[in-house]
Amino acid sequence: MKNLIFALIFEKISLNMRKSLSLVITLFCLFAVGKAQNLQDGIKQLENENFTAALTTFNKLAVADPKNPLYYYYIGEVYYNLDKKADARKAYDKGLNISSKCDQCHIGLGRLDIEENKAEAAKKHFETALKGNSKNHQIQALVGAAYLYNTKPNAETALKYLSLARDLNPKQSKYWIYLGDAYQSKGDLGNAMTSYETAIEKDVNDPEIYVKMARIWASGQQVDLATQRLENAIKLKADYALAYKDLYELYIRTRKFDKVVPILEKYVALSGSDVDAKVRLVKFLCYTAKDYNRAIEEGTKLIASNPEQYTIHRWLAWSYFEINDSKNSLTQSYLLFDDLSKDPIERKSYPSDYEFAAKAAAKLNLMDTAELFYNKLIELQPERKFEITGLLAKAFYDAKKFDKAEAWYLEKAKQAPLTVSELVYLGLTQKNQNKLLNADSTYAMVLSMSPKYDFGWLTRAQINDLIDTSTTQKKYLAKPYYEKYIELASADPVKNKTKLIFAYTYLAVYNVQISEYEMAKNYYNLVLSLDPKDEKANNDLKILSGIKK
Repeated sequence: MKNLIFALIFEKISLNMRKSLSLVITLFCLFAVGKAQNLQDGIKQLENENFTAALTTFNKLAVADPKNPLYYYYIGEVYYNLDKKADARKAYDKGLNISSKCDQCHIGLGRLDIEENKAEAAKKHFETALKGNSKNHQIQALVGAAYLYNTKPNAETALKYLSLARDLNPKQSKYWIYLGDAYQSKGDLGNAMTSYETAIEKDVNDPEIYVKMARIWASGQQVDLATQRLENAIKLKADYALAYKDLYELYIRTRKFDKVVPILEKYVALSGSDVDAKVRLVKFLCYTAKDYNRAIEEGTKLIASNPEQYTIHRWLAWSYFEINDSKNSLTQSYLLFDDLSKDPIERKSYPSDYEFAAKAAAKLNLMDTAELFYNKLIELQPERKFEITGLLAKAFYDAKKFDKAEAWYLEKAKQAPLTVSELVYLGLTQKNQNKLLNADSTYAMVLSMSPKYDFGWLTRAQINDLIDTSTTQKKYLAKPYYEKYIELASADPVKNKTKLIFAYTYLAVYNVQISEYEMAKNYYNLVLSLDPKDEKANNDLKILSGIKK
């Protein structure tokens, strides 16, 4: 369960860079296509990772002006950010079908080719885009960005093109920012910070610069400096979603969980209709903040409006279990497994999915179901077999299915010696099945490992008493075990009152049987010291004293 298939962490620099790509390109393209209000809206939505709204905006623009290839380029950028590479390629191709001179579409295709290890194909696309654009700083920068901001960044090649763009237009602060990103990708944090500082000189009001500087400080564990830079970005642009995103991730990384929710909520609000942001909120509320009731509230609303977001069932199953609603937890697990089965290649299950389903089923006393899920968990995590067999054994014990509990405890014993606690439960499963000799042997092991365990002596006494009653002639086999129990339990007679009375009575009766009447009286008097109204002790003492009723 504790894989971290299921944790929100501070993203690595390479992933941050990849997510920055579309923003880089759209900003550059804005210079080329002018400042149409609708296009600006789409770019801002893309900047704030509100991908659903951005896609809607760009599709509307494409319908209104189907001869403009750049709108399909933007559609491709949205799909790229959503990790829908095939759809991105279709959009770029459509842009080129409208106009073979769509340089941006060529660059988008080149970046996809890089990720597919098609270096020559990528090079051809870039050469086509660069042809006739040797003095065009925007296109040079776009090619550099394509080499840098992808899942397989090539910082050296990126630096070549980004440096050309910078030299062609040194006043453009963005070029200094992306040079800093390239240096950062190489691990050259000194030159990266110098580039960012130069970018500030060019445009002190660009919030992106402060976010990039914050990432360097954060990577060097300079949390206070990183936080200050992110707060600077927010002061400059209160609706700059990426600053909020980095800030909440920084708080998670530094375990300042009490500060996360308001920042995450702000990020979600800025990302608007973007479903991924809302999914992240539900995940954080469940996995990190442990605010299970709110996770259920937000998750239930989200899955109702976006049923394709199957991962929400995972967090709902987890959250319901944690508030002791096992029925709804198991229901959500079944919904999750049903959705996973619809696309087993793309949709991945995790061991924790089966663990929560198993625990919920066990709480509902659906032990056969729990066993199936636990066996699947062992299949996925064989290294946990020893732990999981113990969980199954105890779950079956709690469900009073003692035969299955015994089988799983014995299975665990094949792998390694059982603990005292596990031996106690094994012995009880055997006792409850009337396997008294097995139970006695098990408790002999318990007491050899823990000779001062008063409950162990009491239980072994009870087991031997049961063995004794199965014979025609009572042998008082429990005597030495009750004596040892009394020795240990007498230290707290109030706590152990009921059990001590039973032990004293047993030994009193035994002494009567062997005609040790004075000793029997002593044990009955011990009973009366704990309960003066004990009927048997009073009656038997009268008999022993020769007083007739």
